[in-house]
Amino acid sequence: MALDLSFKQLIDAAEDGVAATGRPTSISIDRIDEDPGQPRRSFDEQKLVELTESVLQHGVLQPIVLRQGTDEGRYVIVMGARRYRAAKRAGLRDIPAFVHAAGSADRYVQMIENIQRDDLNAPEIAAFVADRLEQGDNQADISRKLGKSRDWVSRYASVQSMPEFLRSKLAGSSIRAVYELYQAWREQPNAVETVCAAQKSFTDAHARQLARKIRSEVGGSHAGREGAAGPQSARGPIAPQVALRPIERHRVKAAAEKRSKSSVHRNERMSSSVTIRVRHQDRAGCLLVDRLASQGSRHAMLLVDGAEEAEEVPVSTIKIEEIIFA
Repeated sequence: MALDLSFKQLIDAAEDGVAATGRPTSISIDRIDEDPGQPRRSFDEQKLVELTESVLQHGVLQPIVLRQGTDEGRYVIVMGARRYRAAKRAGLRDIPAFVHAAGSADRYVQMIENIQRDDLNAPEIAAFVADRLEQGDNQADISRKLGKSRDWVSRYASVQSMPEFLRSKLAGSSIRAVYELYQAWREQPNAVETVCAAQKSFTDAHARQLARKIRSEVGGSHAGREGAAGPQSARGPIAPQVALRPIERHRVKAAAEKRSKSSVHRNERMSSSVTIRVRHQDRAGCLLVDRLASQGSRHAMLLVDGAEEAEEVPVSTIKIEEIIFA
């Protein structure tokens, strides 16, 4: 379940240590520094111009949140970097602010505020997730603290492993679309790179369609190569026959190709008609056998009963309870 925090609640959460009155203080803008570690990396110029106009007309209506800096008398922004920049542009000398005790900023509070304002782009969110993973949090921790699904976190965590040509598509495509292409790229990198070179952006539906098409074409080409390699048996290649006439060699090859194609089609039918019921911790769900986990072969995609999105879980934590053939 996603967190539904108002900005007042977010400020309350960030105010750990604020004076008992809970009232904002007027702080000189010259004594305020931006936090170099905050999640936001870019500011939309047009929106900043509009906010500056609003500040000129009405002032700063919502106080920013500060923490005490390491230097005496200085403060660092926890929330409100855009309001701070607009106030500077508007020529304000002071800005209303809540100030809480000295210490490091709560990165999750900063992130939640930016997510709720819809101010961050995909690379900024991916950088935050990568930083939290590097600091020792796991994907479950990030999911819980941000109020986002594990599948959401997993998609952004995969950005660091994507090739540059895929990461560049995040400027015009959703993370879901790029993630679909990334999953296909892990199986067929050349095919995905060719598709991306010919198109600047992708919708979610188009990306899924392309990924499925690439996988199906790859499966067909594998079947063709297996058939062309010669006759096969359940235990491996059949030993070459000696002194077969041309017509006999043709019949053997044709029979082998028929068996190979039949095997491929049977496997495809089985993979699409099998449901694997599992239990992960205290939750029941189904394994998604047609999707690869971004964290490698030791993880699997799990769709928990009642959930809308799948999540990545370690294979070692899954217990298979039932295999159902349709």
